[in-house]
Amino acid sequence: MTDQQNSGETSAGQIEVVPAAPADTARAAATLGAAFAVDPHVVGLLPHGDVTASLTRMWERIVRETFGAGGHAYLAVRAGEQQPLGVALWEAPGSKVSLAGMIPGLLTYLRVFRHRVPDALITELLAHRAHPCAPHWYLKAVGTLPDVRGAGVGSLLIRDRLAAVDRQHVGAYLEASTADLVPYYERFGFRSRGPVPSRGTVDALGMWRPPTA
Repeated sequence: MTDQQNSGETSAGQIEVVPAAPADTARAAATLGAAFAVDPHVVGLLPHGDVTASLTRMWERIVRETFGAGGHAYLAVRAGEQQPLGVALWEAPGSKVSLAGMIPGLLTYLRVFRHRVPDALITELLAHRAHPCAPHWYLKAVGTLPDVRGAGVGSLLIRDRLAAVDRQHVGAYLEASTADLVPYYERFGFRSRGPVPSRGTVDALGMWRPPTA
C-alpha cells in the first residue's frame, strides 16, 4: 500500500504521538479514509462512488490485518479531541501481511473495489514483490486529516518511529504515491528505488532508508 502525505511542513504544535490499540481501528480508519481521498495511486483503483466511505471501509480492514500480523499503528492526537489528526501504519521486520493473510478480508475488498478487484490484487502483488529482501520496517501508510496538512503532523509521526528504527539498526521502506513526494521523504533519509509497477493506476515509487551504522 502507498503513503499519502503533504509536502508542506510547519510546527505541529501541541500534538502527541501515541500507540494505537485494536480498539482504535475505526477512528484510525476514518482519518486514513479522509487522508487518502486525494491520493492518485489509491483512488485510481476505485470505481466511481463515495471515495471516502470506500477508503474508510478499506482502511478499517487493513488496520485490522496489520494488527493481526504483529504490526503497529500510531496516532497523532491533540488533547481533548477524539479524532486522530494523523495515522501511521508500520509493519515490523517479520510482521508483513501476506497475500494469504488478506484472504479473510476478500469480501470487504470486493465491496470496495468491485469490478476493479483484479487491478487492485495485481497492484498489491507487484508491491509485495518490490519490497527489499533485507529485514526492514515498512511504513505502510501515513496520512493526516485534510485541515492539518502542512502543519507537520505527518513529519511528527514519521520521525517518532524512525528514532526507534534507528536504535534497532535496521532499514525502512515505503512507497511514495507521486514523484512530488520524493523530496519530502528524502528529508528523512529515504532514497528512491524507482517506480513500483501497478495495474490500472499510476505507479508508486519505492523508497529505501538504509540501516544506521
